[in-house]
Amino acid sequence: MFSLDRFKTNSEKIFLLWFGIPVLLYQVLISRILSQIFGSLFFIQLFLIAVAYLGTSLGSYFADRWKFTLSNSHLSLVILNVALLGFYLNDTTLLAATHLSLILGFVLFFLISFVSAMILPLYFLRTGTETGSSTKRFNQVYFYFHLLVVGALIWTELDLLSSVGITQILIGLTLLEAFWSIYWWFRDKDRIQPISRSANEMLFSTSAKKLLLSLFVFSVISGVIQSILYRQVQTTLAPLAFHYTLYLAALLLSWAASSLWFQTRKGYQWLSWTDFKSKSAILIFALLVWTQAWPVAWAWMLDVCGLSTFDGAALHSSVTPENTPYIIFMIRAVFTLGLIFPFGFFFGSLLPLVKKENEYIPLGIYLSINSLGNALGILVFISILFEVLGIFQLWALLGLCCLIFAVRTIKLRIITSSLIVIMGGLSWGLLRTYSWDLGSFNMRGFAQWYSYSQEISKVQTFKHNSSQVNFVEFAGQYSLMFMNGHTSVFLPHQEPIPLIDTLMGLTPLAYVNNFNNALVIGMGTGATALGAEQLFAHTDIVDLDPTMLKVAGSLKFVADKLLHNPKVTFTEADGLTYLRTTKKKYDLIYNNVPSPVYFAAAKLWTREALQAVSSALHDDGIFAQWLDGEISPLALDSLIRSSEDLFSQCDLYLLNIEFYSLVCSKGAAPLKFKTYPDSLASLMQTTPLTFNAFLQALQFPKVPMKAVDPDVPLNTLDKPLMDVLVAQNPPGWLHNARKDSVAARFKIGEALTPEKCSRIRGWLFNRHFVEAPGDCAELF
Repeated sequence: MFSLDRFKTNSEKIFLLWFGIPVLLYQVLISRILSQIFGSLFFIQLFLIAVAYLGTSLGSYFADRWKFTLSNSHLSLVILNVALLGFYLNDTTLLAATHLSLILGFVLFFLISFVSAMILPLYFLRTGTETGSSTKRFNQVYFYFHLLVVGALIWTELDLLSSVGITQILIGLTLLEAFWSIYWWFRDKDRIQPISRSANEMLFSTSAKKLLLSLFVFSVISGVIQSILYRQVQTTLAPLAFHYTLYLAALLLSWAASSLWFQTRKGYQWLSWTDFKSKSAILIFALLVWTQAWPVAWAWMLDVCGLSTFDGAALHSSVTPENTPYIIFMIRAVFTLGLIFPFGFFFGSLLPLVKKENEYIPLGIYLSINSLGNALGILVFISILFEVLGIFQLWALLGLCCLIFAVRTIKLRIITSSLIVIMGGLSWGLLRTYSWDLGSFNMRGFAQWYSYSQEISKVQTFKHNSSQVNFVEFAGQYSLMFMNGHTSVFLPHQEPIPLIDTLMGLTPLAYVNNFNNALVIGMGTGATALGAEQLFAHTDIVDLDPTMLKVAGSLKFVADKLLHNPKVTFTEADGLTYLRTTKKKYDLIYNNVPSPVYFAAAKLWTREALQAVSSALHDDGIFAQWLDGEISPLALDSLIRSSEDLFSQCDLYLLNIEFYSLVCSKGAAPLKFKTYPDSLASLMQTTPLTFNAFLQALQFPKVPMKAVDPDVPLNTLDKPLMDVLVAQNPPGWLHNARKDSVAARFKIGEALTPEKCSRIRGWLFNRHFVEAPGDCAELF
């Protein structure tokens, strides 16, 4: 028989699982929205987390002071969701006031976090469990909630974004919020909201002040360490948008494990608040050793299992193209969870341990102090600590703070200091043996990581706004550039400029009709703009990351040509936002971002971005974009379908192994190849005659710009198919499945002549512009 009481009980269990999902799902969705509109770098992602913590802190604090109910809270979220949808759907109009709209976006997210954070304290107040068994129940709720949220986050990023779309997901969340608002209104319409005790009585007793001060200090340290670990995830796995979600999921799982541990009193016997404080300095250094040792162990396991990208021949036969995305996901998940779990577990213990000390301080106060400390730690890291300290020095500073603040006896300080010296020595050895400046270089195969670390002769580091670029020199012979951990440019020492970047800038210049204005989206090393700088009356360079100006300034040839040149203007802005707001018309536009891997770079290949490029070009304008050969066939087909009515006449140029330049005319206008100006030959360090013959050898004219599957989904901002495909199977992983999709799609191998083949070999293998004998079949 149907029981109303049982229905109410089950509904409340479901609600307890639901209460905080909006904050974290909104965090992922709003991260997508803001990065699509304003760009996405490490700074933006961490700032978003800090805003979420600040909203959670204030919402938790005011939950039992305002005359809010559960029904009011969910109704407020409905209203905020509608405002967020309006913001998202009208972003083009709002971008007319760029800074104002950016502030509005963060304010909306702050308010969503603020209101969502009220829900848990309000629920505990409503059910009258603010004392007694509330700690145990709090841990039970957090455990199941975190498990559910992890599944929701991963599913959203790997499937729902491309199949359902951001708009539909937000509409679904809004309807669920409306359901809970109505549900609690019927449940509580005759109920009087309980009145909490006064703030003074709760907060200003001596014991409460000491307890909350300790919680705040350790929460600040927690926020700093969260930032360090997120940085390491992005650096080791490559700065992909999905890794932001993977980091959040690993953090939540570690908190879930901590909540599970403290559901019984046994948990408190093994770890008490006093032990946590007195051993915190050792804990910090133990985590330091772990964060250096775990990537080494992870890389060793990849080699042993034959999964290192350096050792594709050793891959097990069980790894097939069909299960490659699953295996790649498991590799990344193992690394992320292994790195974060020890930290997340111990610092996730903060709340249960402190609450156990004083059951009578409301839950909202604990959540507020904890979240405020986390937010402050993140903000301090991205604004100050990242710029001035290395990772080792930062961990040492945190350990010292714990030693001074938490360890009270001389004897314990001596013991702790001795152990810190030992663990610091272990960590320093790992830092010296395995260079952390190598970033995600080929996913850090163990043997090659060690080998390359020993060959490093010099490192140049450029930092700005929590972005970092490293030039790593090997044995004085060549350098690799790493952008926030992502392998970028290869630069032999005999070359004053990166030749491939320069070549990308030269490929469209024989098609241009007028040389008034050129636009380069993504500065890179600056070499792509060198050809345009020679020929155009004015060149605009747009880049989200001002660190690249420092990089360009370190390359003397590039700096002399571009920096302080009145014909060249650098604008710090997101490329897509600039395209959608500029009033200028261009004769040539470059998409100088070579791969959709870097953060949310795939948005530059969306339908909206391509439409914005078309609108910004003159009718006879030319568009040139990089194509990564490792892009999946489905993503390439989606890109072609997204652009086939905007840029249907295109020539393809081979730039490097698996990298191409696609040069297109606007609309259906035919491409008219002229000739390359003789002056450009000097940029490639050769003669005009050789230069023209070389460029024509790399050219594959009139490639078919028609999707193989006419029903392939468009790649759009709302349904970012390419982002999801890259998240499932990022280029560069597990080279047993390596295939040049661009060469296969445009049948490059069939278009080769013996002369083309020999010139291509000379360029790819020797960086010479003359013929080199050999077979091209191995390339395509």
